[in-house]
Formats: sequence, structure tokens, C-alpha cells
Amino acid sequence: MNTKKNKYQILVLSDLSPDSNISLLNAVELARTINASVEVLHVKAPLDVVKGDNQLSAIRTIHKDNRSTESRLRSQIEDVVAKANIAVAHKIAYGNVKSTIKNYLSEKQPDIVVLGKPQTVLGKLLDKGVTNFVLNECNVNVLISGDEIKQGGFKDLSLGFYGRSISDMNQSELLDDLNKQTTKPLRMFSVNDGQNASEENSTEGERRNIVSYVFSEGKNALEGIVSYVKKTNTELFCISSESAKGIGLMPNTTKQMVRRLNIPILVMR
Repeated sequence: MNTKKNKYQILVLSDLSPDSNISLLNAVELARTINASVEVLHVKAPLDVVKGDNQLSAIRTIHKDNRSTESRLRSQIEDVVAKANIAVAHKIAYGNVKSTIKNYLSEKQPDIVVLGKPQTVLGKLLDKGVTNFVLNECNVNVLISGDEIKQGGFKDLSLGFYGRSISDMNQSELLDDLNKQTTKPLRMFSVNDGQNASEENSTEGERRNIVSYVFSEGKNALEGIVSYVKKTNTELFCISSESAKGIGLMPNTTKQMVRRLNIPILVMR
């Protein structure tokens, strides 16, 4: 196992469904690329486990469920660990799903939370609105895993970034670390709102091997960005939550991106 001190901490939210393996495997591949530790958090609401009112019976039921869940979670993690030289810790918690997750994030302060794509991965967990909750209420970088396992990991990726200007990218050490792992040009997508420093972007972009795509402000801006992300075979799309507010895009830009793109999306705080 890797014994070097990790630069980042990754937390994977899992419901133990078969599809959640995709999120875990992608988290491990990301961890290997950026030197991160990985932990899996599985949260259950007590009412989903306990059906009766008897307190003693409820405690026994939760203990029994905990043993069963522990076995399943360990099995899932061992399958992943067997394929990668990286340790994966885990935690099982019972309580209100959203508040338990928020409290755990506050306590552990991970650098990245990995979630499955809504309605396709981590189904039961996401049905409780966890993805939107984490995106809206938790101040943390979020990786929305795509529909498939990233073959070859997160090295030498075709990276895409949405922002107002190149200076937005300079504020993310995580994006910089990912960009250092690829030989391909970084593609920057932006919307011209009359304030973007296009000349500065062009000069700086040439110097740093950045290809810029600028779209006209309006209701079709999002459609244009999604279309070109697909056309350019972008493999990981990064979007600053601050940059996604307004600038000719819909208020729920991030949700729209997640819904329309099948690749992993990194929402940066």
C-alpha cells in the first residue's frame, strides 16, 4: 500500500448498489493521480431498517443490519483494493441522511466528495436528494462520477473547464494538479458577457497551451457548451460553482451539465 502522506482526502458516498462500484473505482483512480486518500461513507436512516416500535428490538435490528452492511461494504472495497495499490477506509452511520452527511463533512473536511450521477448511480441515496443537497449546502469540491469507469484513470485526460477567464483556473490547485498530469491542451469554455478579458485569455492561453471556446450570452449558451464538450471528446469537465452563477447561463447550470453530460464533472468550490 502507498505509505506516502496524501495531499488530498476523497470521500465517496455509497449506497452499496452494484453501480456504486463505478464511483468508488473512479475515486480510487483519481486518488492515484493526485495523491489522495479514500474513504467510503454509507449512511442509513434508522426508519429504513427498523420497522417496529420496541426499543430493544430496534437496537438488535440495527446491530444485525450493521454487521450485514459491514460485510457487504468490506467486500465491495476489497474488490477495488485488489485492483489498485491504495488503501480505502470506510464508515457506516445511522441517522438522518442529509444531516449525518453534512456533519461528517464538517468533521472530516474532505477535499473532494464523490457522488454517482443522479438517477443512474447510487439510486437509493440520490433519491433522497443527496446530490443536490451536497452541491447546494456543502462547501466542498464534488466529483459527479460518469456512467462508466474511467479506463486508464485520470492521467493524460482531455480536461475541460468552464470559467469567466483564465484567472479563474489559477485559483484551483486541484485543477492545476490534474492539468500537470496531462499532455493534452486544456479547453476553456466561457460565455462572452461583455466583460471577459478575451485578449488576455488569448495571449495567456497560447502561453499555457489552453484552447478557448467563447459562446454568446443567451439561452443557447449552455446548449453550445454541452455540444462542444462532446465534440472535443472532453473526458473530465470542471466547473467553478461561482462561475456557474449567471453569465448567460441558467441558475441551475451545474445540474443541467450533470444531466446532459455522461463524463465525470468536477464542481469546484
